Amino acid sequence: MPTTAARIVGFDWLRVLALLLVTVFHGLVLLDLQSWTRIAGMSLGSLGVSLFLALSGALIGNDNRPAFEWLVARLKKIFPAYWIATLLAFLATAASGYKPVSMVQFLWQISGIGLYYSEDLINVATWFIGLLLTLYFSVFLARLTRYSDLIFQGISIGSAGLVLLHSSSGFFGSCLAFFGGLLAFRTRVPVKSLIALAIPSAVLSGADREFLCIATVWSLLAASLAIRRVPPVIGWISKYSYEFYLCHGIFLVGCLKLLGTRTLSWQSVFALFVGILSAGFAAVLIQKAVSGSLARLVKAGGRG
Repeated sequence: MPTTAARIVGFDWLRVLALLLVTVFHGLVLLDLQSWTRIAGMSLGSLGVSLFLALSGALIGNDNRPAFEWLVARLKKIFPAYWIATLLAFLATAASGYKPVSMVQFLWQISGIGLYYSEDLINVATWFIGLLLTLYFSVFLARLTRYSDLIFQGISIGSAGLVLLHSSSGFFGSCLAFFGGLLAFRTRVPVKSLIALAIPSAVLSGADREFLCIATVWSLLAASLAIRRVPPVIGWISKYSYEFYLCHGIFLVGCLKLLGTRTLSWQSVFALFVGILSAGFAAVLIQKAVSGSLARLVKAGGRG
């Protein structure tokens, strides 16, 4: 097993698929078409989020850097872009009057753990970031011990049990998808491990459809390892997928509000199209701003 996180080209396809699922889900919800957001009993949004988290878990399982070094690298990747997107969301919300805003809301959400303070989120991406930070810190703490794999297995079993009990199934289902991906890539045979996890998960889908979502995600993860090449456009979209995820909701809501439409029509479809293009442009700008700022800090630190 590699000691660093190697690039797996098939994962580019999965990032784009996850991004598509989440974007379609949010677009349909904004048009009050919630009944269109489920397929085979699975939420498109939950499927996309679980896919993102399983990918993250897989890459972590394939990365044996020291715990502290790994955590710092992850936080440097997560926070700068998230801070920019959150600041943009609060400024746009305050200017438009779309929702009431307060300094307390801002401070909680800028911390990344606003999920645990209030469900009334200005930037809905805070939900994902709060969960991601929880997962990352649990991995960090586990890696400080000699029993990290046992801890990961225990968390996975506990998450599966809570899904079976229908206790916050979406939240703990996402945790299970993450740790399943991580554990599979801690083995020498990740494809077989993922299939071995997906089969019982599919069987348990009769008890809770969240298990079908998890089984689907692990199956897609296994299938992606057979892919050796991706078109440049897929690689390009994948490169900016995180930044797009952070800001797409801002632009979808903004464009629909500007055109004064919240029902399915050619006008609303056009508004969503413009919102997606705008979010893509913003994602590129955010990533370039973050990478440029970090490069300047590193350069300044080297001079110091």
